Amino acid sequence: MDDLISDQQEKSKYPKSTWLIVISEFCERFTYFGLRTVLVLYLTTILKFNGDESTVIYHSFIFLAYFMPLPCAILGDSYWGKFKTIIYFSSVYVLGCIVLNGTSIADIMFSLDILKIIALFAFFLISIGTGGIKPCIFAFSGDQFQLPQQEKQLQYFTTKFASAVKTGGLISTFLMPELRQSLHCFGRDTCYPLVFGVTAVTMFSSIAIFIAGKNIYVKKQPERNGLTRTIGCIFVSVYALRTKITSTVPTKTHWLENAKEKYTESEISDTRSILDLLCVFTAYPIFWSLYELPGSRWTLQAMLMNGRVDFLNWTIKPDQMQMLGPLFGMIVLAFLDVVFYPMLVAIGIRKPLQRLTFCGGLAVIAFSIASLLQFKIVGNTTEIKSGQGHINIYNGFDCNVLLRSNSLQVQEYIGPLEMFHVSHTVVSQNVTKEDVVEITLSFESNCNFVPKNYELNTTVTIIEGKMISYHLARLNKNTIALNRVGIFDSLVKDKFGYPNFRILFDYTFDFVDNITLNKADHNSLTSYSLSSFRGMNFNTIKVGKYNIFYDEQMLPTPTLDIIPATFYTLTLQRNGDKMDVRLFTKDEGNYIHIIWQLPQYLFISIADIIFEVTVIKFAFTEAPKSMKSSIAAISLSTIALGNLLVVIISSISIKNQAHEFLLYSGLMFAGTLLLAYFSVTYRSKNTTITEAITPIENKMEEITAFD
Repeated sequence: MDDLISDQQEKSKYPKSTWLIVISEFCERFTYFGLRTVLVLYLTTILKFNGDESTVIYHSFIFLAYFMPLPCAILGDSYWGKFKTIIYFSSVYVLGCIVLNGTSIADIMFSLDILKIIALFAFFLISIGTGGIKPCIFAFSGDQFQLPQQEKQLQYFTTKFASAVKTGGLISTFLMPELRQSLHCFGRDTCYPLVFGVTAVTMFSSIAIFIAGKNIYVKKQPERNGLTRTIGCIFVSVYALRTKITSTVPTKTHWLENAKEKYTESEISDTRSILDLLCVFTAYPIFWSLYELPGSRWTLQAMLMNGRVDFLNWTIKPDQMQMLGPLFGMIVLAFLDVVFYPMLVAIGIRKPLQRLTFCGGLAVIAFSIASLLQFKIVGNTTEIKSGQGHINIYNGFDCNVLLRSNSLQVQEYIGPLEMFHVSHTVVSQNVTKEDVVEITLSFESNCNFVPKNYELNTTVTIIEGKMISYHLARLNKNTIALNRVGIFDSLVKDKFGYPNFRILFDYTFDFVDNITLNKADHNSLTSYSLSSFRGMNFNTIKVGKYNIFYDEQMLPTPTLDIIPATFYTLTLQRNGDKMDVRLFTKDEGNYIHIIWQLPQYLFISIADIIFEVTVIKFAFTEAPKSMKSSIAAISLSTIALGNLLVVIISSISIKNQAHEFLLYSGLMFAGTLLLAYFSVTYRSKNTTITEAITPIENKMEEITAFD
């Protein structure tokens, strides 16, 4: 009797080996979220991909990471076993981290194109590695418990496991941007080699900690995977159905019953349950696409916002805002059972699919807020009335110039180094709808380098619906001309809200002159040379404060405050040793504080935690016993499909980012309606206890799948 009690106590002990798994998972999640946090900025600032390309790569990386669990679950359950599968794919993971770290260090050794290829290969290895671990690590943890005797211990472990995931993500999403921005290395104002080096070390630590428990783990032998039997059942049924379409023999009550000759009643019943679940899963990808976008599109939005916190003497980094996801997630998780679920029950939301519908509504709100914020950042854009054209004339001289034109009905002085804007109704009926207008420019007698009483008779072209700029300057010592700047000015702001900047100058300057725009922040090495603006066309630059340097000496000019979604024209004019500088702005955007992103992060974080917990529980309780790990892997693959949707939409390259956010809101609204439909039509196959407000209202009900 004593031996029996002792044996039962031994079985009920909490398996200490699971602590190694929890610590290993913490390190792996630290690595994964750390890499994800800085990935978009690394792609845009170091590898020079544009915003759309970076978004495609980022979500392709996540797509592969969540697509891999499906084949890897089969490998772990049926062939290699979970322990070996975790070790093999963790090794691939570490190799990818090492390659990525080497790429960030060797950027001076290879061309940019080669670096891009190597970096993409590293991302491929990392996504394969993390995807291979995902379906096996928790299932392997569950193997350490003896059920049902250790059900409570398993529940305790689940909480610790989830906490390790969220804590690892929270710490890395805060720390990695600090390491990236606060330190300089290899001649850059960022230090990605340090970030990637830290993540490589933590992933190596994850493997070492996991292997340390090799001799104390419970390792179950691989078994036949139910997923392969399910797929076989479907194929046999479809093939049999095809051969019986023209037959006069009465059909079976359900098309899957055509597989009865090769599959058992239990397998056919399980297959029906799985197909019903897959119908519900079709509504998941849209939500996951919105959930993953903060790491790409919202980070690009944050780059246009002011992160300065003066009372802390600290600046919130754009990618650091992603920390709000795991932070809000941990808070919601802590109060999920005691606050959020009772609140939902109080308003009639009891069923799992009803909760998913509620989460879809929160996601719609989050992206509606994001679109409004983007509209605010971008500001207004010049609209030219029908039938009209606009011209801008920049005076490149430090004296007044009189502009006269009978056609334009204008007689105005253009001040020294000033700009004159005029609109004109185009009267020409030719195909190009353009007027060529004569003008006269008269210079004051005190103008340097201009003959006394000099007048310039010339023409300007005005095109309907276009804005054209002209620069009045010297072509050489003896020639003054009104030069057309480019073909016409762009009226469309950059999709991602970056400022547009151009420089106008006369013959006394050349692109080889050592003139640069340098960030006023002494911790930044960002600079733009005069050659960057060859052709005097608009180029995008980073938001920030800049000083002008000539031969590495800062000019005594005011600091240029460059804000998002604004067109800037800088004019340079030299009078001997003196250099005159003027900055003109058009269609100004707004530089608002990054804290305005907090509401959208709050809504998507609440939605994510409730959605994620509900999906995991729903998949586990509704899946057949032999298919629980495979159904979990299929559920994870819906995250991959969500990222694939983002890749497709980003490839379309919608011109306005705010409109793209509204598109996602619209898609999520449609997905929410689909979830609402499933919440009405889907019925659990299993006997369950319906959640209610009071115990009296709790009741057992036996129901079938889909009405």
